[in-house]
Amino acid sequence: MKREEYLAELKLKLEENDFGQVEEAIAYFSDLLEDRMADEGMDEEAAVASLEAPARVASQLREGQPGQGAQQPPQEDALKPGLRTITARADLVRHIRVRDRNNRLTLIGEDREDIQIRHPETEKVRYNFSLQDGSLALVREEIRISFQLFVWDVARIPREMREVEIRVPRELAAELDLRTSNAKLTLENIACWGGAEAVTSNAALTAHNLSGKSLMLKASNGSMKLENVSARSAIQAITSNARLTAERVSAPSLVLKTSNATLWVDGITSDDITLATSNGTIKGELPGSVNDYAISSGTSNAKNALPPMTTGGSRRLSAHTSNANINLWFSGKDQQG
Repeated sequence: MKREEYLAELKLKLEENDFGQVEEAIAYFSDLLEDRMADEGMDEEAAVASLEAPARVASQLREGQPGQGAQQPPQEDALKPGLRTITARADLVRHIRVRDRNNRLTLIGEDREDIQIRHPETEKVRYNFSLQDGSLALVREEIRISFQLFVWDVARIPREMREVEIRVPRELAAELDLRTSNAKLTLENIACWGGAEAVTSNAALTAHNLSGKSLMLKASNGSMKLENVSARSAIQAITSNARLTAERVSAPSLVLKTSNATLWVDGITSDDITLATSNGTIKGELPGSVNDYAISSGTSNAKNALPPMTTGGSRRLSAHTSNANINLWFSGKDQQG
């Protein structure tokens, strides 16, 4: 059985059992499957096979709900959610690594000399923090929770607590390795001396006033917006099934890709530009003139404002989509008609 089939059947069984937190349960088991595929190297069908059947899971969840014979937690205070704050000297950190899921992840640069981390802490959501040999890590624990604890916990966590926030100096002498899933990822006002990799899934990724040696930005099934973003070597920004917007983005090598959605650019600067989508329009303005570029472009069943192939320009431009228009124009002279 595939992951989506399992989750669809589980949702149906939960609704039949009048379970009170259907969407929370589906998010939880979706995340659990993703973890088993990523961390334990299982393929999709093996990960699904490692779980109880949907009918059994739904039955256990239903039985665990308060008022259905479930044992109550012995100490109410032990389950009370809270926020934890951690600080570290920025001059001791050369690498920041975050591994999370189902929580928004926000990294903000500001006028400060330390690094401050704020994250939720509950019976279900716990993190391990470490700082050793210049590497700062915040990793969400894999907790084997009971069905009863799952039911109590999701009902108690307010939405405003579902975020990990990290505040750093604007000039950050470190590399970034940030991953979350099923939640928005935001980077803002950071000049990173090293490279930065930021990844999420099923949610949006936003980068504003971000720079680094190189940038790898990935999302899936969520929009991506880049504004005033630059790198000294290369930028790769990739998402799927959602719009990708790039404004004032520059790097020697620039790759912007999405699928089934529009790719929109304005003020991007690079000697090597790749723009790709499918079933979506590529549109916007590029600097210079059409003669500045060696162009490779193409679409199907739609209009293309670029020539399919040119040579001689000092910059490379590749623009490809399907079933949608390519509507790119140039700020300089010698416009392509």
